[in-house]
Amino acid sequence: PGGFDVPPDAFLPHYSLASLGTRAVAGPFLKLVSYDPATGIYRWSVLVICTRAAEQKLLAANNSGGAPVLTPKLTWGELRASGGGGMAALPNSTEGELLHWWRDWRFWRFRAETTLRDVPQRLTYALNVLPSARFTFHLPSRSAGAWRWAFHSCNGLDSLDNVPKSNGLQPLWQDVLARHAEAPLHVLLKGWDQTLSQVETAAKAALPFTPEMKDEVEEYFFAHYVLHFSQPYLGAALATIPSVNIWDDHDIVDGWGSYPPLIQNAPVMQGLFAAAHLFYLLFQQHTTPLKAVEDGFWCGSSQLHCFGSRTAVLLPDSRYRRTIEQVHPPELYVEVERRLRALPASVSHVVVVQAIPVLYPKLDVLKELTKLSKEATDNDLVAKLIGKTGIIRKIPMRFGQVEVLDDLLDHWDSRQHAAERDTYIRLMQGLSAERGFRVSFLSGDVHCAGYGMFHDSGGRHGGDEAVEHMRLPKGEALARDPKFMPQIISSAITNVPPPAFVLDALREEAEEPRLLMGDTVARMVALRRHAVVGTADDDTLLVGERNWCLGITDTLKHLMDDGVGPSGALHFTLRCEKKLGTGKMHAFTLEVPPLQR
Repeated sequence: PGGFDVPPDAFLPHYSLASLGTRAVAGPFLKLVSYDPATGIYRWSVLVICTRAAEQKLLAANNSGGAPVLTPKLTWGELRASGGGGMAALPNSTEGELLHWWRDWRFWRFRAETTLRDVPQRLTYALNVLPSARFTFHLPSRSAGAWRWAFHSCNGLDSLDNVPKSNGLQPLWQDVLARHAEAPLHVLLKGWDQTLSQVETAAKAALPFTPEMKDEVEEYFFAHYVLHFSQPYLGAALATIPSVNIWDDHDIVDGWGSYPPLIQNAPVMQGLFAAAHLFYLLFQQHTTPLKAVEDGFWCGSSQLHCFGSRTAVLLPDSRYRRTIEQVHPPELYVEVERRLRALPASVSHVVVVQAIPVLYPKLDVLKELTKLSKEATDNDLVAKLIGKTGIIRKIPMRFGQVEVLDDLLDHWDSRQHAAERDTYIRLMQGLSAERGFRVSFLSGDVHCAGYGMFHDSGGRHGGDEAVEHMRLPKGEALARDPKFMPQIISSAITNVPPPAFVLDALREEAEEPRLLMGDTVARMVALRRHAVVGTADDDTLLVGERNWCLGITDTLKHLMDDGVGPSGALHFTLRCEKKLGTGKMHAFTLEVPPLQR
């Protein structure tokens, strides 16, 4: 997409405008803006970025002798063969909106809407700044069609050293497009993850954010997005599958929001955030800081989407006002409650896309550091990978604190966030019971695949010992339990898994259930044991393989472990790479029933 070759240096340690070479166009990038199940109105947008010179050259080249074309234009519609065997003209058109102008680059946004029908549709669009290129995407039927969506996270590599053994992002994105060819995907649900070198010393953090630094940081984010979004398979997916996006710390700087105020509020850190925020909103949300509220975003870039009439997807912005003491500000929970209460009565599933898992193994720090000291000592890469699993609680110091702050303070089981986590869980339990929808958490960040759940304790009270031998409830009991909230973990689609010894330590800790709030069990569950469709591989609580997740709402009768269950189950299929870099996949399908009254 965009008419330029993919750069051989797509995983550069540093990005600048020089990294772009002669490239003058990026995109198109397709986004789902909203869907209203009451009216069937489906809104979408397309973003194209080009230099002023390239824009005028392309517009002139696409002008067939008529009046001069001055503005980029989107044409679209259901494409059918013409009577002469060629392709008919696209019947609908809209002029582009100049969303933003950065340096010599212009961001053009094109917005359109259509209405879903009782049959699936294939829409084709074209842009006059991309001559001879047409792109097609799929819409589900309004009445009975299931929405199929692909969730992914951690779509980048920590180190250039991992490129040869992993083959970069190509293998799993090739699998995404292969599944899309078999049965169309309607949404890319993206939890992005990019890296930026941290400020190394407190002295640097105290420096002013100079114009030269601002230029360099903005070039980094702009060039990174252009190059990364233009790679094979990924670029094709972004042009032909509408996306819904949310960000996390690595879209800003490692650990953003979990630094002490002295560091968090330093001019350099605030300058980094301003640049990251601008280009995140432009490339991923097709908006700007000034237009975000007008364009429907709330509490930062938080969103609530309907994927059909029965599934709602909540994407809370976990970086919008994050501090050491809070993941989300109080007003976000108020707004979440208000919006979930206002969902249509037809909604039976609410999927909460939370970047960091709400449920994940918590390790005894001293025991695990002793166990891992030989492997982790003086090994920065291993230390970082351990940190990404949430193990790190004491590792080399920075700013007088542990180095990997995103993993020390970001995880929900940290001392600072445990109470907020419990309040969050209780809010979702109450809404589930009151409104009758099933809540599921969908997360990434930790570079492995896994499955956990919250459920009712069955009257058992006390500490963890009260539930440590509690058997997993039957499917029928879970279907009736509003406290049953699955935690699906899918990460990473590109980055490499943690070392085996790290996963072994996590699995050991995850074997026993825990009791939360006196009446809620939190437990990890082996994928093969609970999957309705799985592989014959060894049973394991966490799968240390690159992966992505296919979500689909079932519309037919299906079998549960206790017999015939109702329609409307939500299926999550974790597609995992058997061997790093090969693209050879196996899959686990998890079935989440709607809440049965």
